Amino acid sequence: MVLPDSYRVEWAESLPPEEARRLGGPPLANMAGFAAFSTKKTQLLFAEVLRGDRRVCLAPVVRLRRRKATDMLRQPLRRWLGLLFGPLAYKTTLLLDTAFMAYHAGSPFCCEEGVDREGVKRAVAAFLKKQRRTDTVWITEPEGESAWAEEAGFDRFRTLPMVHVDVTGCGSLDDYTARLSKKRRRNCRTERERFESAGATIEFVEGPFDGDVAEEMLGCLAASAEKSTLTVPYNDVLTHPDAFRAQQQFGLVARLDGKMIGFMSFIESGGLLMQCHGGLDYIRSTEVQAYHNLIYAAIGLAIERGCDRLSMGPLNNETKRRAGTDLLPMAACLWNKNPVDTLVARKLFIRNFQVYSGEV
Repeated sequence: MVLPDSYRVEWAESLPPEEARRLGGPPLANMAGFAAFSTKKTQLLFAEVLRGDRRVCLAPVVRLRRRKATDMLRQPLRRWLGLLFGPLAYKTTLLLDTAFMAYHAGSPFCCEEGVDREGVKRAVAAFLKKQRRTDTVWITEPEGESAWAEEAGFDRFRTLPMVHVDVTGCGSLDDYTARLSKKRRRNCRTERERFESAGATIEFVEGPFDGDVAEEMLGCLAASAEKSTLTVPYNDVLTHPDAFRAQQQFGLVARLDGKMIGFMSFIESGGLLMQCHGGLDYIRSTEVQAYHNLIYAAIGLAIERGCDRLSMGPLNNETKRRAGTDLLPMAACLWNKNPVDTLVARKLFIRNFQVYSGEV
C-alpha cells in the first residue's frame, strides 16, 4: 500500500503552534515547542505528509547523532558489549515516538481524518529509511496499531506499556480510593498520613515556570536523572533548562520545611491530564513518600479539572503500577540499514534492551 502520487513526504524543522495543534492537539504542540532547543546530538524534526500545499499528517522525529547503541541495553551487558563493538556501537538513529508529546499513549502519526493511515505510515517509514547517514529507524506505536511495520521490514517487540489512571465518574480523590482494594486503601492512607504528619505540603503552580521555582524543579530533574539506571538519549533537549522554562505546562510541587522535594508537571488534552515532567530530590522526598503523594495529588487534580484520565507515561517503576488502572501495551519497531546490524540486533540487542518486557 502506497500513498497516491498527489502526496509527498518532506522534512520540516519547525512548526507553527497552531498547525501542530490542528493535527496533533496539545501533545504535538508540546513537541513543537521543543524544536528550537535542538542540540548537535539531538535534533527534533517533523516528517510531514503533504497534499499540494496542505499538511495532512505530521510525525515527530528525533535524530540521535552518533549515539552509543549499547547504552540502551540493560546492565551488565551494556559494559561488555560496548567494549566488544567499540566504535561500531556508535549509530545515528531516527526515533519516531511520543516522548516529546508528554508520552502520549497513541500513535505518533498525527493525521487528518480520512487519510489512509497505514499508507501514510509506510510512506513515512520509507522516507526515513532513505535518509543519508542514518543507521537505524525506531518507531514506537500502540501494539494494536503496529502490525504494518513487520511487512515494511521492521523487527517488532514489546516495550514499556503506558500507565493511565481512569477516574471516570469520580467526584473526588475519596471516590478514587474507594475503588481500590482494601490493602491499597490502607497503604494509601498510611502514605498520606506519613506525608502530612511530617508537615509536608503540595501546592499547585501555574506555568510557564521561572525564577526560583524553575531552578528548584531543574534541580529535582537533575537528581532524578543521576539516580536513574535508564539511559534517556534525548534528555539534553527534554530537560534543557531554557526549553523547560518555555514549556506551556502547570505543576504540583511538594515542599518540606519550605524546600521543594519533588514535583510533577502536566499538559491537558481532550479530557486527559498528561504528566510531562517529574523529579525528586531523592533525599527527604523518600522519607515522607513524596512521590506517592504527588501521584495522589495528580489524580485529585485530574478529577478537579474534569478529566477522565491521568497519564503517567511509561511504566518504569512499581509505584506507578500500583496507582495505575490501565497498562496500555506499546510496541517498538526497529529497522537497521546494515544487514549485520540487523542480525546483531535480533540475536543480542532486542532481547536485552533496558525497556524490554517480552516479544509481541
